[in-house]
Amino acid sequence: MGQTVCRIVVDGQTIEEILSFDYSSDVMAIAEEAHFSVENKGKRYRDKLKLGQRVEFILQNPEVNGGAPTVKHRGVIVRRNPKITPSEGSVINITSADLGWHIQNSDAPLWLRLQGKTYADICDPAISPFFDKSWGFTGLDFTGTPRRRLKLGLAAVQPTQQPNVLPPVHVIQVEPGEKPAEKITEYARRLNLLLNVSPDGKVCLFRPNDTQAPLYSLRLHDGDEFNNVLDADLVEDARSLWTEVIVVGEQLPGQFYNDTLNPNATKKRGRVVHEGALPFMHRRTAADGEMYENGLAQKQAEWMYKRGIFDAWVATYNVNEHHQNGYWWESDTTVSIDDDELGLLGIFYVQAVHCSGSKQSADTTTVTVRKPGLLSASFGEYPNPPLFYANGISGGPKKAA
Repeated sequence: MGQTVCRIVVDGQTIEEILSFDYSSDVMAIAEEAHFSVENKGKRYRDKLKLGQRVEFILQNPEVNGGAPTVKHRGVIVRRNPKITPSEGSVINITSADLGWHIQNSDAPLWLRLQGKTYADICDPAISPFFDKSWGFTGLDFTGTPRRRLKLGLAAVQPTQQPNVLPPVHVIQVEPGEKPAEKITEYARRLNLLLNVSPDGKVCLFRPNDTQAPLYSLRLHDGDEFNNVLDADLVEDARSLWTEVIVVGEQLPGQFYNDTLNPNATKKRGRVVHEGALPFMHRRTAADGEMYENGLAQKQAEWMYKRGIFDAWVATYNVNEHHQNGYWWESDTTVSIDDDELGLLGIFYVQAVHCSGSKQSADTTTVTVRKPGLLSASFGEYPNPPLFYANGISGGPKKAA
């Protein structure tokens, strides 16, 4: 694993006999995981690595943050797999998931109904019925800054004031089997927010920070001695590009239909149209029974449209090491790309990184990048689709008349 030192701390006990590891950081993932293969000579850890134990994953390199250790991941052991193989002998494979695992895998309280609450009320672990104290959440953040800085190994500067993104929620009805994460993300989409968890246990609801200065650079030119990319891949996919998105909500009690032949005519709805997204019609429709205002339905339609563009274009790069320019590779950052092979030039948003290393192979990082300005756009701002323009049509989409 080169100059980078990897270790884990399990319930206060430091373990350095790591044969291999992989770790992912992804702004689109509610729960992030890290995987470790621990050498178990003499059954040393047979009875010491157990489900539910607290885990810290630490990376350290003299070229990053002056050699100070960085806690990249805090979580709990959710999977344990002891093995004996001819090549490695006795090993214990463990999977650690951060605190987002709890809200993604535990069901919400049965028949829970909330009225007259703000979005902060349902997301704040200190007061929300969606969270249990045993899970260990420490707070709520609406900026994403502490999450990003902690993962980079920097001091987590706390924002002096949380943004005003806390509109009241009319009613929340939880059905059996629904997860807390499902209800939280349902409302996050209406505010253009992503859901993630910081290494210090905060629930993070934030917009991607894709206007920051790039921390990294990638170069790929045929035969160029300055290339720093092992391999690259670009995927463009029309399946998530929509020429029309329609979201249908509901009516408040006491509102009456004015069209007896079509009882759906007066339901709240939002609509985004962009005939130039593809050279053919490609429509998406959705219903949400908890949308009682046209504005909410419109915001949901806008989110679905923008998320579709975001998903339609992705580039991945494999690079050596887990750091560059004195920084760990991390998500919610930006990278400057000069790629003559795939035809990419400019600053791109780092959605995810996947770091892996072992005693038998070099450290590598897979960097997943997206086009910036999509999920960070405010409501009413429409970035253009990145792929097709039909019949000479360009420019942003339109709301329904």
